[in-house]
Amino acid sequence: MASSSFDLLPQSIITSSILQFLQSRDWLSFRLASRSCYVAVHGTSDVFHAVGSESNKSDDDCLEATDEKNGESTPLKKELLSESESLWKFALVRDYGFEHAPNNSNGNNNNNSGDDQFYHSIRSPEDTNDETPFLRTSDVFKAPTAFSSWKHWRKIDRRIHSTRNPAAFIPRGERVVGPYFLRAASLWKKIEQWCENESSYKSIGREIQSSLLPGRGLDPNLLTSDGGEYDAAISALKAVYSFYSGQDGDSLRLGGLFGGSSAYDYLSCSRFEYPRFENDEFRVIVTKDIYNDGGKVFFM
Repeated sequence: MASSSFDLLPQSIITSSILQFLQSRDWLSFRLASRSCYVAVHGTSDVFHAVGSESNKSDDDCLEATDEKNGESTPLKKELLSESESLWKFALVRDYGFEHAPNNSNGNNNNNSGDDQFYHSIRSPEDTNDETPFLRTSDVFKAPTAFSSWKHWRKIDRRIHSTRNPAAFIPRGERVVGPYFLRAASLWKKIEQWCENESSYKSIGREIQSSLLPGRGLDPNLLTSDGGEYDAAISALKAVYSFYSGQDGDSLRLGGLFGGSSAYDYLSCSRFEYPRFENDEFRVIVTKDIYNDGGKVFFM
């Protein structure tokens, strides 16, 4: 009987006035209560609509298969899917630091960068070992649905907090910030391309590229603060070090990521380092001159 009463509610009421007051992870349990609950969360009753990221099929292949199977073309089904998309975009804003898309006041229905941001995510490597980076720039992709994007961010978040109980609640200030990770991926991609560019600084580029160490998920216990202005800096550190975690100093001469120089008998090479805290102040050493002990650069 409760399910029948629930079915009478418009989905817009369920998604905007009920589910948004629950934690996003609770929606995953809520959807199992009944068929109508599943539809409220995902906009479809097809339980295979989102298996792309956990199978050999791509997300796009699975979405196309779902559309062909269910004929997702009726106005009602489109409305249900739209409500579900709005719900998971809300989750991306609340959980992983995405920004609300600006209202499209000019009547243009084309995708804009504000709405498009929700669909960019990063796949986690399938095989993880000491040689595997925590994340790779080549694994940035565009998800077919906001839910698929949210799932991948949640996986990254849980990997960073892997020492915690999987059921434990992760405070908002300690979660990953998706846009920071996307910016870090773009930054490292440009560095990779520069190092691979044979037309400029060939030897330096190769030296930098060969010295970079695989990215690591920073220990969340190492990076804690009382909130406020430091939260952004901590989130940025997590993002940057997920792709590369420093440079091997043994193989460096002048190829420090932060610069190097040689003049007569003077050498300088500022390598990228795993973060280290200086004294009790909230300052983090991210580089050090391998030839001069006094050369340090502070991230914060």
